[in-house]
Amino acid sequence: MTCSLSAQNSASATKSGSSEENKNTSAGRVKVPEILTKLDVLDDVEIEGYELTFKSVVSDGRCPKDVTCVWPGEAEILIEINDGTETVSRKIAIPALGFEKKVLTTPGHIVYLKNLAPYPIKANETIEAYQLLIKILPI
Repeated sequence: MTCSLSAQNSASATKSGSSEENKNTSAGRVKVPEILTKLDVLDDVEIEGYELTFKSVVSDGRCPKDVTCVWPGEAEILIEINDGTETVSRKIAIPALGFEKKVLTTPGHIVYLKNLAPYPIKANETIEAYQLLIKILPI
């Protein structure tokens, strides 16, 4: 027994043999991946004379993956931004699901905080090697 199906409507076919529907599914839906920079604790990145330093994780209250929680929680980090003349410290709460928070604007770039890795898996887990995920975009 043989069965054959055709998905192309002959009325919508063009001279090249492709349908109008297929023409609309190309480049319009391609999403460019984000390029993130990872900073370990006490690492810094320099952007146009500004130095952003990931100082510490103040607290990590994110709900572990293996636990059922009422609230997903958040982690609190400490960063320092030095512009060459003064240093400003900022505590920032990062939601468990991440976010995009602008923390620095220079003449040619914008720096966003994205997330804190790794995400806790078990309750009372001690994480030794945190990384702050940031996105640096040219203006």
